[in-house]
Amino acid sequence: MFLKTLHVVNFRNLAELASEFGEGVNILHGGNGSGKTNILEAIFVLHLGRSHRGASEATLVREGAEYYRIEGQTVVDGENRDVAVAYDRGGRKKLTIDGLAVRLVELYGAFCAVSLGPEDSNILSGPPSARRRFIDLYLSQYSGKYLTVLADYHKVLAQKNAALRKEMDPQPFNELLAESGARLINSRREHIENLGNSTAAYYRRISGGGELSVGYRPSTAAAAAESDISEIKRAFEKALRVMAEKEKITQTALVGPHRDDVQIELNGLPARTHGSQGEWRSAAVALKLAVYDMLRGRRGTPPLLLLDEVFAELDINRSEALMEALGNLGQLFLTTALEPPEFLKESGRCYRVANGQIAGVD
Repeated sequence: MFLKTLHVVNFRNLAELASEFGEGVNILHGGNGSGKTNILEAIFVLHLGRSHRGASEATLVREGAEYYRIEGQTVVDGENRDVAVAYDRGGRKKLTIDGLAVRLVELYGAFCAVSLGPEDSNILSGPPSARRRFIDLYLSQYSGKYLTVLADYHKVLAQKNAALRKEMDPQPFNELLAESGARLINSRREHIENLGNSTAAYYRRISGGGELSVGYRPSTAAAAAESDISEIKRAFEKALRVMAEKEKITQTALVGPHRDDVQIELNGLPARTHGSQGEWRSAAVALKLAVYDMLRGRRGTPPLLLLDEVFAELDINRSEALMEALGNLGQLFLTTALEPPEFLKESGRCYRVANGQIAGVD
């Protein structure tokens, strides 16, 4: 899979930008605020309908504009696909593939992309919600069924929370929460277990021998020990009964996948409290490369790989180890504020970015 052309209008600081890209390494270089990170974000939104940085739709529209539109041509399995995403400030959003309107799940089914940027250290250092977003974003690309179940779960969760706030009986929603929640818990556990070994191997390679471990920590503690969906559901239902009175007092749902966490340890200690900036950065790189491998194996085609200033917080040894680990990948987009080194220039195309425009191709 690779992006051939990109046309962006009114997205962030990109008033209008059009470019063609190569199948291999594409280097975007320019000063801070030039727009290179926004180009990566536009590529991600084009293929997955949402910002990898968690930004709201309204903030993506260029200041003073009423809409944004991103369109491009992407080759998947040798076939050209024309894809477009448009949004206006009235809240209307339209996704199309080959001119036909599609739902978000269809976009996820057609394309896949992995992003890596400075904000990903938050997966290690931030709150549980950051780790849940990470898991949900990439597991949804792995399985369209997961994305559908996730949407169903959050719809019912919103209904239950509304009932709690109105002091209504939330019980009618618990059965539906347990049904979809058990499936999410089971999928997340399998997904994280599969990621664990690959992530640990990449971390050892990048860090020069450090140890990293990843484990799933559902808020329904008893569910962690179960491997059968029906047993997970029963554990979830029991937890809902135990927390019922407390949920009425707090007027919010206190148990379920929306409260889960991923436990990440570096050299046997919690990463969130014992990791350095460099270790967090290296661990985030390892996680994303493991996700890339997982998606490539599942989809049968390399995802787009978007790397935003990945070398900024890595020392020379880790940077060299990362470039070696990147190895034989598919299409790669890489941003840097510095003049790209010669070995990178030799491996692909280099685009100079300034004032929201591609000012030239070296």
